[in-house]
Amino acid sequence: MDIQNQLEYLEKQVEELKEAVLKTELRTRNHMNTLYFRFQDRTLRQKRRPMLSAFAVNILDHCNLNCKGCDNFSCIADEKFVSLNSIIKDLSQMSALTQENVMLISISGGEPLLHPNLPEILENARKYFPHTLIEVVTNGILLLNKDRAFWDTCKENNIGIVVTKYPIELNHEEIEKTAKENHVNFRYQGNTKTVVKTMDKIFIDTTAYQNVAVSFWNCPYVNKCQTLKDGKFYPCPILANAEIFNRQFDLNMKIYEEDSLDIHKTNNLEDLLSYLCKPKSFCCYCNTVSRTKGNKWEVTKKCITEWT
Repeated sequence: MDIQNQLEYLEKQVEELKEAVLKTELRTRNHMNTLYFRFQDRTLRQKRRPMLSAFAVNILDHCNLNCKGCDNFSCIADEKFVSLNSIIKDLSQMSALTQENVMLISISGGEPLLHPNLPEILENARKYFPHTLIEVVTNGILLLNKDRAFWDTCKENNIGIVVTKYPIELNHEEIEKTAKENHVNFRYQGNTKTVVKTMDKIFIDTTAYQNVAVSFWNCPYVNKCQTLKDGKFYPCPILANAEIFNRQFDLNMKIYEEDSLDIHKTNNLEDLLSYLCKPKSFCCYCNTVSRTKGNKWEVTKKCITEWT
C-alpha cells in the first residue's frame, strides 16, 4: 500500500472513530436524560399534591378472569362485596373532603360488573361528584350480558366504560358497537386495543426485609393508584387488598393502623394529601426494585411464587 492509500485509509478510520464517539456520546446523553426525567417524575410524584386528582373505588374483592399475579389479589380472593351503604357513605365523605374537586374516579375491583348494586353505585358516584370523569374499569366479559337498565344508567349519569383487552375469546367489536348504540363513552385501557395485554410481576417479600424508603421511591403506584375501600384510603391496591394475600397463604404480614387513612376520622383534605406522599410501614414487604413488566398473561395457579 503506497503512502497516498495509507493516508486515505487512516482518514477513513479517523472518520469512523469520530462517528463512533458521537454515537456513544449521544447514547450517553440520551441515557442521562432518561435518568433525569425518571428522577424528576419520581420526585414530583412523591411531593404533596395541591389536590386529589384521581382515585379508585374498590367495590368488591373477587373477579371472573383470574389473572396470574394480580396486584389486587382478586384471583385468590373469596367472593366479597363492599356494601352499597358503605360505598354511598364513602362517596359522600370524599365529596365533602374534596369539595367535589376530583378529575377522575374509577369504579373497580375485582370485576365491578359482578356487583349486584352497580347501577345504584354509579348513580351515587354521579350524585356526589357531578363534574368528575367517572369510569367503570372492567375486563368486559359481562358487558354483552348487561341489561338495558345498566346501559341507561351509564348514559343518564355520563359514566364511561374502560375495558382492558385481555388475550381471551371475547367479541370486542360487538362490545364497542353496543356501547355506541347506547350512547355510552367507551375506551380501552392504555394501549390494549392494539397490543397484546401483558402483566407486571410484583415481588412481595414476606420476610419484610425491604428498605421502606427505597421501596417507596421505586414504587410505580405513588400518588397515582390510590384506592378507597370500605371507609379507608390506601396508597396502592396491594396494601388495600393485602389481607387477601395473608389469608390465602396463611401469612401474617403486619398492616398497621397508620398504613391506611380512615376518611371518616378527618375533615381535612390536607391530611389525605400528606398521607399519600409518605412511605408506609407496609412498604417493607414490597421489593419494587425487582418488579418486572411485559410478562405473558396467564391464568393463575394460585401459587405464592406468582408474587414472590
